[in-house]
Parts: sequence; structure tokens; C-alpha cells
Amino acid sequence: MLKGKTVVLAVTGSIAAYKMANVARMLKKLGADVHVLMTQNATQFINPITFETLTQHKCLIDTFDRNFQYSVEHVALAKAADIVLIAPASANVIGKIAGGIADDMLTTTVMACPCKKLVAPAMNHNMLHNPIVEDNIRKRSC
Repeated sequence: MLKGKTVVLAVTGSIAAYKMANVARMLKKLGADVHVLMTQNATQFINPITFETLTQHKCLIDTFDRNFQYSVEHVALAKAADIVLIAPASANVIGKIAGGIADDMLTTTVMACPCKKLVAPAMNHNMLHNPIVEDNIRKRSC
């Protein structure tokens, strides 16, 4: 089902970030070409090397990383993506996306992707049901 498809896995700063290594592994097992983007906060929960080992692609974190090949990485990846999975999606990143803020590699790439985006919120129950967060999720509904 995913054979030949490019999946962008966008990992944000949530304790659930460590679970995304298994998600990346399973997507690869299903035949997807998986590229991982991480927020700087996500690197506090899981090391980017884990994703690089599982996907055989550089894990992208820094928008201004000069170690890219031939094209501006976030634009090239946005064009290649068949789907973006933002998981875990923190309240912070959901709010940025809903507000059109693109201030890091993850949010910049997500904004540039014309493909379908799947958002998997992961946060404290009270945060998730905060009317502001609920409104941001509705704005960003895919």
C-alpha cells in the first residue's frame, strides 16, 4: 500500500516522540520512503540518529543546515511528499501551523507541502481540550 510512496514524518517535542521510531520502522516495512523532520524540542526526547539509522535518510532539524544536496531541502522534500504525518503533534506546532507560522524546518516544510497532512495530537488532556487548541485543530483539519 505504501510501496513507492514518500512519507514525511514530522516529530514534535512531546514525550510520545520516542514512539515514532517504531512508526518510522513500520512505515519502512510497508515499503514507504520515510523522511523525518524534527523540532529542536523533539531532539530532547529522541536522538535524530535513531531515525537516520531506521530510514537511511538524514533527519532534518535545522532550516539553515548547509549540508544539503542540490536544492533547498524543505522545498525539495515538500515536492516529493505523498503524505505528511505530524506525530506526535504538540499544541505548540499545531498552533504554529494553524496560524501560518513557519519558523523552523518542520513548520516550513509542512507549509510548503501541497499533499495531505495527517495530524496526531499528543498532549495533556486539559491542553487538548483547551478551546484554543481545539480551534487550532479545526483550522488545520486535513
